[in-house]
Amino acid sequence: MTTVRRTKSWLLGGYGFELSDTRPISVGALSLLTDSFLRNALPILLDSQEKSALTNMKGRNAQDELLAGVSHPAHDELFRLGGLAPVPGNKDSIAFEPFEVSLLSPFSRFEGSGEIVHILEQHRAGPLPSWLPLRLLGYVAPLRPTFMRIGLERFRNVLAFASLGHTPQVTDSLLVDCVNGSISVRLVSERNKRRDSSPLEEAPAFRAVAEALRVAVGLDLRAELAAHPA
Repeated sequence: MTTVRRTKSWLLGGYGFELSDTRPISVGALSLLTDSFLRNALPILLDSQEKSALTNMKGRNAQDELLAGVSHPAHDELFRLGGLAPVPGNKDSIAFEPFEVSLLSPFSRFEGSGEIVHILEQHRAGPLPSWLPLRLLGYVAPLRPTFMRIGLERFRNVLAFASLGHTPQVTDSLLVDCVNGSISVRLVSERNKRRDSSPLEEAPAFRAVAEALRVAVGLDLRAELAAHPA
């Protein structure tokens, strides 16, 4: 069931909302969602000049979680996938062992006027072959995914409290947790000048993840926001 809560900040100004949803997810839908994120959303996130950099975007805070069952990362986490990967067994048999892949986004630097840059670090554990590209992890048939997480946070230059001027602050976030056959989604947006503003319209990476959710599990974030007008 999807819930939408609308807000208005009288102190800092601006409109906001929080959308949340939890529902079952099949293994096939989990693979489809993973594949769509890695092939469609991730390339949009990466800076065209520096392929390992995120400009005015980062992963979720290390302690943020919607569903329990996955350990907390060392840094902000953009993506994590875990499950079972095939390894040679006895004689002609195939065994499976746990694997995990994560994309973390520690802070790198400030750039220009109001831009903040995080770098992207890939970490792997388990029997995945080094030659297997990240973009194929949702598509390779022998892999058995058991959990997956996506976390996007978007910076915008907003007027800070106490007349400190405009500073980059996280105003939008999209979290997706898939654990033990359930998927939980939370989309939050703050400090908007209009009631109907949404990062789904303004941020292509958010839009790509929203489309992946619509195709994989039938959750249409745009339609849900429209069904719960300001």
